[in-house]
This record gives sequence, C-alpha cells and structure tokens, in this order.
Amino acid sequence: HLIFRLDRETSGLVLFAKDAPMARRLQMAAQERRYAKAYLVVLVGELLAKVTVDQPLGPDLESPVLVKSRVTTEGASQRAITHFEPVSRAPGITLARVVTDTGRKHQIRAHAQWLGYPVVGDKIYGPDPRLFLDFIEHGWTAALADRLWLSRQALHCAEIDLSLAGLDYRFSARLPEDIAAFCRERGMGELPE
Repeated sequence: HLIFRLDRETSGLVLFAKDAPMARRLQMAAQERRYAKAYLVVLVGELLAKVTVDQPLGPDLESPVLVKSRVTTEGASQRAITHFEPVSRAPGITLARVVTDTGRKHQIRAHAQWLGYPVVGDKIYGPDPRLFLDFIEHGWTAALADRLWLSRQALHCAEIDLSLAGLDYRFSARLPEDIAAFCRERGMGELPE
C-alpha cells in the first residue's frame, strides 16, 4: 500500500505499508499531517538565510505545461507553506533543507521558483517551462544541459519521521550520487551524510 509518493524526477524515500491495517493508520496520519518529511534540494543562486514562503498555490493557467502550479490567489488556490534552510553553498548554487507544512502539488518547486531560486534541473519550474516540452519531444539534449545543468530536478526526499503518528519509525536516504557529484563539481564543500 503506497503511503507517500514522489514526483517523477524526485529521488528519495517513498513509504509503503505491508498490510491494510497499517496502511489505514499511515494514510490517516498522512491526511492529518502527523508525520515529518524533509527534503534536500539544490537551488540556482545563493540563498543566504532561512526563509519561509507562505503563499497560496493554484494552477498556472498561462503556462504551456498543463500540470504547472504557481503562486496565485485566483481560482482554486490553496494555502501552502514551505521552509527553506541553506545547508551549503558554492558559486551560483545552494544546497538547502526543505520542510513543508502543507502538501500541495509541486509545492517546493513552485515556491522555489517564486523565491527566485529555482531547482537545478527543473524542466517545468526552471528557466522556461517550454524546456519540458522540448524534453518530451527530443529527450535530453546538449541545449537542455546548457540551460538546466542536471538531467533531472535536484530534489531529494531525505527524511520521513513517523513519531508524530505514534510510530517509532524514522527513515533517511543519503543524497544520491548524481546530485552529490554535481555539487562537488561546482565546488561545494561538505555535504550532509
């Protein structure tokens, strides 16, 4: 039973329950936000201090990509809160720890774009959403590599803590090698274990 899923290019932890009773318990905990999740993300630009984004998200009706969300108060927007904390920096990039208080579609990516620090490798919320359409039509190309730097979004679910649900389970996943190698190549020093 799938409890937590990830966006297509996001790496990290997903959570499955082995049986129906545990699935019900975990699905209720998820519905009531009685868990903690933390992500690691590589942002374009140098974020210097912690920042909380409390901005509603809704469909981006002006985007050529139908699944794209954006900060908006129009239509079917929903409250969304995201906390960004810089962990390490290198010229032009920041590795940040991100925690969300809400669970909206593409929340971290949309809030990062709104902040002016899009996620490295993000084809939809990066420099131009038409890059996603180029990728769908032509696959990964040298032109995309020049604009996006990484072949996938540098977003990783690093921690899930179920103690708020009354369960003594804490899971963690190290930063994957493709993202870690990118950070090292850009001159980033110490990376989280």
